[in-house]
Parts: sequence; structure tokens; C-alpha cells
Amino acid sequence: MRKNKKSCSISEFCRNNNFRTLEFYKMLSRHPELARKMKANSAGERVLDEEAMMTARAILRKEKIEDRRKRSAADAANEINTLATQIEELRKEVGRLKCENQRLKKVIVSLRTEIRKQDEVLLCQRRK
Repeated sequence: MRKNKKSCSISEFCRNNNFRTLEFYKMLSRHPELARKMKANSAGERVLDEEAMMTARAILRKEKIEDRRKRSAADAANEINTLATQIEELRKEVGRLKCENQRLKKVIVSLRTEIRKQDEVLLCQRRK
């Protein structure tokens, strides 16, 4: 004698797996193999048998993995954009510092020449 297979309604399955019913139906539209495994009970509502439940759980796991990959790719893209912005700001800062460095070099050169001139004047005065 064959035992009856265990089955549950879609709402029970969603409740047990922390999944919204609307999202389940969206998943169902993307996976016709799961829709083919569903049965109707005597009341006319759609139910999942053991095989359909295993298939649905496998699809859920696969979609969660894909979502994590998409999120990690999006996070990486955001990080790249942030770093690109920081690089651009640092380039501007480097340009500003180069200009400041050139200005300071000119000041130093002018001070050195002024000091040399003063030293020459002092040497000339000592010789006299």
C-alpha cells in the first residue's frame, strides 16, 4: 500500500520559509518546471507536494545566492565610484601643492640671492 505524499498550501510554504506569497508567484512565473509540479487539492487550491517543495527550496537558495552576488557586485561598483571620487580630489590637491611648492621655491631662490648680495656687500666693507 502506498502512503499519501505530504503536501502543503502555498501560503503555508511561504510562511514556513519566510517568503512573501507575491514573491513566490513571481518566482513561479520564472520557473515553469515548478508550476508543473504543483497539484490542486480537493478544495481547488494549489498545493505543493514533497517534490515541489524541494524544488522550490532549491530555487530559493539559488536566487538568494544570485541576489548576494548582485549585491556584492553593486557594493563593489559603489566602492569603485567612491575611490574614483577620492582619487580626483587627491589629484586636485596634488596640483595645488605643486603650485604652492613652485611659489615657495621662487621665494627661497629670491631670499638666497638677497642673502648673497648682502654677504658680498659685507665682504666688500670688510676689505675696505
